[in-house]
Amino acid sequence: MKRLFLSALIFIGMGGVCFSAECPPGQEMNGCFFGIFREGAPANIKLVKDFEKKVGKKMPVIMWYQDWSTPFNPDLANKAIKNGAIPHIVWEPWLWRDKERIKLDNINAGEWDSYIKEYARDVRDWGHPIFIRWGHEFNIEGYPWCIVNNGRDPKKYVSAFRRVRNIFKNEGAANAKFVWCPMNDSWPKEKWNDMHLAYPGDDYVDWIGLDGYNWGTSQPWSQWQTFKELFRDVARQMWRKYPTKPVMIAEFGCSEKGGDKAAWIADILPELKKMPYIKSVNWFDEKKEADWRIETNAKTLAAFKKIISQPYFIPSSALLSDLVASSSMNIGKRQAFAKYSSSVSLDGNISEWTDTEPLLIDQASQVQEGSSIWKGPADLSGKIYVKWDNSNLYIAGDINDNIPLKNQKKKHNIWNGDAIEMTIGLSNTSDHNRDSFVKGDMQIGFGTGNGSTVSPSVWNWTASEAPEGAEIVVNSRNKGYIFEARIPWASLSTFKPSAGMRIAFDCAIDDSDDNARTKQIVWNGDFMFYKDPGVWGALEFVR
Repeated sequence: MKRLFLSALIFIGMGGVCFSAECPPGQEMNGCFFGIFREGAPANIKLVKDFEKKVGKKMPVIMWYQDWSTPFNPDLANKAIKNGAIPHIVWEPWLWRDKERIKLDNINAGEWDSYIKEYARDVRDWGHPIFIRWGHEFNIEGYPWCIVNNGRDPKKYVSAFRRVRNIFKNEGAANAKFVWCPMNDSWPKEKWNDMHLAYPGDDYVDWIGLDGYNWGTSQPWSQWQTFKELFRDVARQMWRKYPTKPVMIAEFGCSEKGGDKAAWIADILPELKKMPYIKSVNWFDEKKEADWRIETNAKTLAAFKKIISQPYFIPSSALLSDLVASSSMNIGKRQAFAKYSSSVSLDGNISEWTDTEPLLIDQASQVQEGSSIWKGPADLSGKIYVKWDNSNLYIAGDINDNIPLKNQKKKHNIWNGDAIEMTIGLSNTSDHNRDSFVKGDMQIGFGTGNGSTVSPSVWNWTASEAPEGAEIVVNSRNKGYIFEARIPWASLSTFKPSAGMRIAFDCAIDDSDDNARTKQIVWNGDFMFYKDPGVWGALEFVR
């Protein structure tokens, strides 16, 4: 760790993650593995045991650092295994006693091949799953292997990473899983230091790692950053660029200066649930440049014990071993069904929709905006129903909203109040993993109005107009509202639906308790749904 400068599996029902082609439907692994670094462990395994006893949970990953002056140590790795953890070695290509001795040119010239081969053979002979995080944080200034210290040429890093990994492959060390790990924010911020230019390729990388720290005000240059600010955008970017690779927060921590560290820790779990591609996190539990320890005080320890007790954090290293063995991932996408109906009347009564399975939007992991103020499903949640005929798309909803019909906005501004947002992709030939709109992709909104002076309305943001012939009815109910809407297919495109056809689809519920949106809950659970079709779920037309 160095100074951080301000830094398709589809199944029915809930989204999940499957790490194996043999994963039975409905049994996809959902959760995250929490690892720990404590100076002196695993040599002194009591340091980890004492921590586990204090927090009440096993740590399925034990992390430590090693330079290139010593060979692989199976005794240390065995201590981690015996304690029920997978070893995670941060393998630093330098010598701690002579930190300028090794540069990427030396590695690429083969000067260290014999050492790497010996290390790989020892890992192979040891035989258990192990994380190797080689050349981490290459996109900052701190280490001799960083891009800035190697001619500002990311290709040198790529070549070195590939060389090391190829040696492991050639020596048969398939149990070693390599983690490619930039810092969460590059410094200096130059084009040549773009972390993605240093990506070695899918054939060489098993896991994507990210390091990041909330330095708070512990340094003259630093400021308080939330867990979300540190990791949400960059972790999502990694998932979208490398969608088959599990993501880990390879090391992280929080200073005690400049904010509420206990609250920071409490935020980790709800934020992780929104990022199911993050499958492992490792806390740097050490007092170093700042006091990164979890147990800064009784309050921070209590906050950690509360989150780690939740089942989302999986203590089993056996399950992690399965994940490590596969080193591949597909994020499950939700699937919904639109039922054919020859007659739908828009009367604000959804009794006629009960023959249609609704889309459920009621989980904390689906709350993408305002999660800190979301008070649960009674505050904001809903059931969305979809039907169709040859001429129209129909959508209805039964929405829980403790202060309903708070929307005085019109036309393109209806998102900034109580509203429903829908995205659809009407071209079956488009790339399912596309990250921007193409012809046939649309975002459509349904504003509730305010129940008096502002009427409900429909708006197509993609076309910048109200769809011709669209209708909407909204009825308030106790702590919520019912809406029904109809959109003619002809107002959208030349698309012709038919039974068995599947299109890309997503939707969200916007909530305002006053004059502007403060919360948003998204069906397929990604905050960029409004501009990234690759994260949408699927809607199938049935009769």
